[in-house]
Amino acid sequence: SSLNRCSRCKQAFYCGAECQKAGWKLHKAACAPKLSLQQVVAKVNTAHAADDWRGVLKCRDRMEEMMGVMSDELGEDVLATFSYAHGLGLNSTGSHDHALSVIALEERRSSLLFKMKRFRDQGEAMCDKGDKLWFLDRKSDAWTAYQAARDVGEKHGFFSLESRACKGLGEVATEEGRIEEGLDLYRNALAAAPLNESNDSAYELSALEALIEALFHSGVSEITMEEVAP
Repeated sequence: SSLNRCSRCKQAFYCGAECQKAGWKLHKAACAPKLSLQQVVAKVNTAHAADDWRGVLKCRDRMEEMMGVMSDELGEDVLATFSYAHGLGLNSTGSHDHALSVIALEERRSSLLFKMKRFRDQGEAMCDKGDKLWFLDRKSDAWTAYQAARDVGEKHGFFSLESRACKGLGEVATEEGRIEEGLDLYRNALAAAPLNESNDSAYELSALEALIEALFHSGVSEITMEEVAP
């Protein structure tokens, strides 16, 4: 005989009316009409605009469906939105699951951005991936991600990207005890920072702070301008 289907959500099936009535207490919390894809996109956009990472991630199970009907440009935006939400979730909870999700999403983004020839954004995605690998103490993988981003920056003349990648490489090197290499990388980050294409002084400040901290922890008692920027 045919099964009864829940008339509200269309997702649950029962052997008969009595079975459906008995199962309502368990099914009630999950029972809701399935949103159209257009409704899901609107819901994600509203949550994203409000930095409501939980609201965005409630729709994570529909992400692949969204990606399947969108152009590369819009699909990349979807990946960026969910990655950003997981980043906020990581900041809020410290959960490694959020970090792993960012790594996977930024890996997909970097491939898509390369396909679209958006090389600066591709390198930034690699750095975002490196940051989360660093958070998970996967130093070797973080080094690989930062180095790939540095290569993109050097090839295409994106000095802000090169500065950010060198700073990440410097952090890995100094953490692994390769102090001189780390200091050289921090100096490279500082040298590239003033040349950044957006004239954003934040790159220079970030690199300078990292270099001074590294010099301090390396046992240098007096920091001269030659040591900071030879």
